[in-house]
Amino acid sequence: MSGVTTLLAAGGEAAGQVKEFHDPNWFAAVLIGVLAVCGSVMVLGSAVAMYLAPDALSQINMVGPAVGVGLPLLVAANLVYSWSTEGFILAEFVKAIVAIVALLVVAAMGSFIMGRALHATHWDHTVPLSGGERAKEPR
Repeated sequence: MSGVTTLLAAGGEAAGQVKEFHDPNWFAAVLIGVLAVCGSVMVLGSAVAMYLAPDALSQINMVGPAVGVGLPLLVAANLVYSWSTEGFILAEFVKAIVAIVALLVVAAMGSFIMGRALHATHWDHTVPLSGGERAKEPR
């Protein structure tokens, strides 16, 4: 196999243009796989930790690793795949950087707003979410 696929665009602005896609080499495939698996494990780990968190405030804090590390790793895996199949495209690089920065900003602001909303409700966030009761305090 030559590893090159040629596509003829069927409509729109690119009508009649030929675009070549190259299969990723082994190093790029391994790097893409490692980035994607690490990002997915971070998101899964955060989801499990969020499920097991004892209260709402802890659940809000568990969003951080998924959005701060897991999703940027998935964006980076997509960028490496794009580079390995189509070559370096500045627009793809800029989109990836903007996506990662936007994820970090939205995660920071979202955690802040959710924390403020939790405290503004005057809800006792130390009560377990499972419906159980808090341990009795000694008198």
